[in-house]
Amino acid sequence: MSITRLPGIVQRLRRTLGLGVLAWALGMAAAAALAVHEEVDELMDDTLRASAEGLAPLLRELPDAGPALPASAGGGERFAWLLEDEHGRVLRCSSGVDKSLAEAAPHAGFSQLPRWRVYGQALDDHHWLVVAQTRAERREARTEVVWMVVLASLAVGLMGLPLLAWRLRQELLPLARLSERLQGWADQARSASPRALSQALGEPERRELASIHAALQAYGERLAERLEFEAAFAPQAAHLLRTPLAGMDAQLAVALKEAPPEALPRLQRLRAATTRLQHLVLALLRLFRSEAPLQRQALDAQALAEQLPAPGVELRPGPALPLNADPELLAAALLNLFDNAQRHGARSVWLEAAGAQHLRICDDGAGMPASERAALAATLASASAETGARGLGLRLAALIARAHGGTLQLPETDSGFIVELDLGHG
Repeated sequence: MSITRLPGIVQRLRRTLGLGVLAWALGMAAAAALAVHEEVDELMDDTLRASAEGLAPLLRELPDAGPALPASAGGGERFAWLLEDEHGRVLRCSSGVDKSLAEAAPHAGFSQLPRWRVYGQALDDHHWLVVAQTRAERREARTEVVWMVVLASLAVGLMGLPLLAWRLRQELLPLARLSERLQGWADQARSASPRALSQALGEPERRELASIHAALQAYGERLAERLEFEAAFAPQAAHLLRTPLAGMDAQLAVALKEAPPEALPRLQRLRAATTRLQHLVLALLRLFRSEAPLQRQALDAQALAEQLPAPGVELRPGPALPLNADPELLAAALLNLFDNAQRHGARSVWLEAAGAQHLRICDDGAGMPASERAALAATLASASAETGARGLGLRLAALIARAHGGTLQLPETDSGFIVELDLGHG
């Protein structure tokens, strides 16, 4: 997966913080709605009671008048009052009184009508004062308070988001610096000892990073011990294996001179197998030892291939193919690719130039379906060991190309099979 497609910690936290601010605002709104519902009603009731107490002295001083019925069945005012006698007849009223309020029987205290919240107060034995407020006014007041809480919460949260994002970036800087130091150490991994990892990382800048530092330092120590063992083992193994293999080759050379004609083909095959084994063993030892510097030199890949045993396949002649590469490692790669071609039905192989430091090994075998070839190429690129029978030779060739600073590619072809080795910059 591309690094740019990976989810980012900062982006994910920003999204979480944004959703958190929204959830916080909605939670505050819900809490405000629950609290405001009761508080607004109590406040409005106190306002109604205070209005009644303020109107009562004024109405007591007014002379009695005839009945004053409301002008309409439903006014648009939010507040209304009316003065009634003991029989419920309206003596005086404000313009906002509608029919439902006028026909309601007066009684002391608070009561509810479909459209009104009503408070009644007896002025004397014969007169009642009724003040009322529309329920829509109360709903509007509650809604305004809730919206103010929501908007205020969102404003505070949104204004705080840049500060939180800045603080988040500052806190992630130690992790970014640790990543940079690791990358710098990885760039020098071929020349630096794994034990230098602890110095490269420095001291942890945050408590949460201390365990990562400790794990990386422990890994560096274990890796250093393993590489030291390999560094000590590889030269000894090379010496111990090179001597008997060289002795076997010498003995087979003598046997070829002294053997009867009917035994020559078998001995020639045995000597070719010994030569391949010698190239393979030495190449593997050089590839997997901790310090295996390339021994590049100018060479002719065609001439090198013609010197290698390739039983079962014919190497077609061709022009010189100049390269700058390690001859021992390149010979091991070619031997394995020739053997791979023979095992998969090829009768002849040939080499082609594919650009500077690019060499193609082609065969006339059965080839491979495009989907299978693409899967094999992806497996080789992923450094997986599960490449199948054909993949074993390709795996070694890919490792040798990588040791040269290049890659192994499997180009498309209509027939046969093609392996392209990029041997890096000479």
